[in-house]
Amino acid sequence: MGLREDFLAKFARLKAEAEARQASMAAGREAKLLTDEEVARGHPKVKVESDFQGVCYGVRLGTWFGWFWLVFTCVHCVALFYGLSQGSMKMNGRLVAEPQWWHFALLALFYVPFFLVGFAFTLARYRLTLTDELVTLRWRILPYLGWTSTLPAGDAVKVTLAFRGSKQNKQPVDAVVVASQGKEIHFGAFLPEDVKEHLAGLIRHYYGDAPSADVGSAAPFIANP
Repeated sequence: MGLREDFLAKFARLKAEAEARQASMAAGREAKLLTDEEVARGHPKVKVESDFQGVCYGVRLGTWFGWFWLVFTCVHCVALFYGLSQGSMKMNGRLVAEPQWWHFALLALFYVPFFLVGFAFTLARYRLTLTDELVTLRWRILPYLGWTSTLPAGDAVKVTLAFRGSKQNKQPVDAVVVASQGKEIHFGAFLPEDVKEHLAGLIRHYYGDAPSADVGSAAPFIANP
């Protein structure tokens, strides 16, 4: 019984530690508050566009993994196309001695998802638009191919760097998390750390800090006699 109780106690402790660690990563850390000088200086990898409605920030997602994936895919694709043109490649278990145009079309179609994965980690771009009413995030692998998310910007916009499920080299990485009115959007887990820090700081600088819960308690309202 003693061994069983020790095992259960150890298991419970490890489970509690894992849950606490997971909760800590999910809560993340608050974004750095940039000064006006840091905002004006900008970041070399972040493009800025401003108009009367708000401000837009653009950044490209370029990773070594993505470039390696693209190079490997290109080499593999060229090798198979060459083999098909020479009549020395099998398709569906049959040797294609005299390839037709549709053989090349099917082979090209097979590689489309692999190239899109490579583009997603190299050429894809984030475009973040901040206005008083909305936070709009667009991610495009290619023009017109991607997704768009919006978040209503209330009185309290909270910006953190927190874990949202992405891992790099089997290690958890933080994403930029923007929360408002009980909802959130997150992005940029695979961006360089300095870029993520800068973008999170820009969002916090634009919307400012949430009002403190005890604002006004030090100077209560006194009605005129």
